Amino acid sequence: MIWLGFGLATVALACQCVWEVQAPFFAYGPWIALVLLKRERAQALWLCALAGGVVDLLSDHPMGLHAVNYVVTAAVLARFAKHFLADAPLHLGLYTGVVSFVSTWLHLFLLFLFDRRVPFAGKWALGEFLGMPILDGVYALVWFAVPLALVTKIKRYWTLFWLKRKNLSPR
Repeated sequence: MIWLGFGLATVALACQCVWEVQAPFFAYGPWIALVLLKRERAQALWLCALAGGVVDLLSDHPMGLHAVNYVVTAAVLARFAKHFLADAPLHLGLYTGVVSFVSTWLHLFLLFLFDRRVPFAGKWALGEFLGMPILDGVYALVWFAVPLALVTKIKRYWTLFWLKRKNLSPR
């Protein structure tokens, strides 16, 4: 499930790189939320560093900035994962919004730390800090929760089919 989510996030990142999207979204946000909900903290931090490394390869920011951002975001939000369910699509969307919000603030701080100038205007603040987490939550519901729920349901029915087929005892 985790690696299917990683593939979905990588496809979303590739689409975001190929086509210029008017409303940018946090491609690995739902995957970070899913990893935090399903894995232990140490493994989740390593997987978040992997996602940050992939984004670092495609960005023009200093190398390692996204990896540090994703790891610190995961470390801060790991304790809140117990309040959300991994199998509930709405919880995944809400937790993705929280991950996106914290990651955006941390990314802004890291850019200032590395002396990058970020234009700060009212439209930008509303769009990035309020609109983007909501958009990322919807993205998590549509792009992650639906395919993962379908895969889980197909896997469950497939297992039941083969268990019933192997059990040929008359009723």
